[in-house]
Amino acid sequence: MIKTRTMLSAIILLAGLTVVIIMLGQALAQSEQKVLASAEFSNDPNLRCDLLEVKRVSGGALNIRWRIVNTVGQAGGLTGTPGKPISYGFSWNEFYYIDPAENKKYSYLTDSGGNRILQVFEGQYVAGQQRVNWAKFPAPPATSKKISVYIAKFPPFEDIPVSE
Repeated sequence: MIKTRTMLSAIILLAGLTVVIIMLGQALAQSEQKVLASAEFSNDPNLRCDLLEVKRVSGGALNIRWRIVNTVGQAGGLTGTPGKPISYGFSWNEFYYIDPAENKKYSYLTDSGGNRILQVFEGQYVAGQQRVNWAKFPAPPATSKKISVYIAKFPPFEDIPVSE
């Protein structure tokens, strides 16, 4: 009876450790995701935008994903005070891309009801916080291989390759 309980406890412990290892691996993979380009927020250099993906997808669309990160560390150091939150606000017309080959500006897609097809966080980024955002745009012609991406309040991301 005691051997059975010990064995059962060991199995439960191993299962729990396996779940933790999988979750850590997924978190590590997400944090090490390839960054195409980075830029600092025009109002505070401690807010960074990492461009993660510019990819043609089905339906003649282009998916653009980016991550915004408050790079100020968590509470600690000599004072132990928490890092400052950074406010991020924008206008919708500040999200677009330009196809230099066609010299054309593209805005994000909307559905038949006029709703934007995107997810962008606006508000306070606390110290160490990061959020992944995305937007769908009409894809440029297949002959266009590089574009310039404009994310609100960040410098333009120039000559970004469009992946297939």
